[in-house]
Amino acid sequence: MRRQALIVSSFAVLPLLLSAMQTSAEEAVAADAAAAPEFPIWGGSAELGTIRTSGNTDTSSINGKFAVKRDGELWDSSLKLDALTSKEDGVTSKEKYRGTVQFDRNFSEHSYLAIVGDEERDRFSGFEYQATLSAGYGYRAIHEQNMELDLEAGPGYRRDKLKETDEINEEVIARLVARYHWTIQKGVEFIEEFSAELGESNSIYKSETGLKSQINGSLATKLTYKVKYVDKVPAESENTDTEFGVTLVYSF
Repeated sequence: MRRQALIVSSFAVLPLLLSAMQTSAEEAVAADAAAAPEFPIWGGSAELGTIRTSGNTDTSSINGKFAVKRDGELWDSSLKLDALTSKEDGVTSKEKYRGTVQFDRNFSEHSYLAIVGDEERDRFSGFEYQATLSAGYGYRAIHEQNMELDLEAGPGYRRDKLKETDEINEEVIARLVARYHWTIQKGVEFIEEFSAELGESNSIYKSETGLKSQINGSLATKLTYKVKYVDKVPAESENTDTEFGVTLVYSF
């Protein structure tokens, strides 16, 4: 009788066990589906900073930036636009515009192909424009929740036009990039990006260091220090150009 009761009890419990296993499997699948991101993912930011002084000299400057990024399953894309104008005693002393577009073809979590186009127009640099196009290998050396480090290297093509003579210089370059992002604590971020465009006749080095502090959910303040060094520049132009900015950032 005990054996029969045990057998009956086993058959009674079996459906419950199967039901529990099925429920656990469904919950695991649902958890995986919830954890997986839904592509595409859009994000971006708009920055604006202005400085005005009066007294012995009257100065005013406006610094603006717009960035948008789209993350997909295979392709990521981004667009960045920068503008800077400055006047001293009513005379324009700085006027600079820059646009950068990048397409990344993801091969794995850490490796990708980076295709980058960049053009800068600086009224007081001696160049009418400086433009580059490159394609290279990218590697996400650090890809964590609070820290990221992207490294890129590859060949490219640069085209510069001199303002005074309308002379056009073209050459093949090697492009190297290191892009670092660190969330120090909630609401505080450190950003560093360094790039080198190495050519036989000219080389350009750029560095941008930023510290971003969140005010509320969408607004933040940002301190930015930029340095650009050009090996060979037109006459009466400086090799090194620096820029310090304080901006209000709106993220979306």
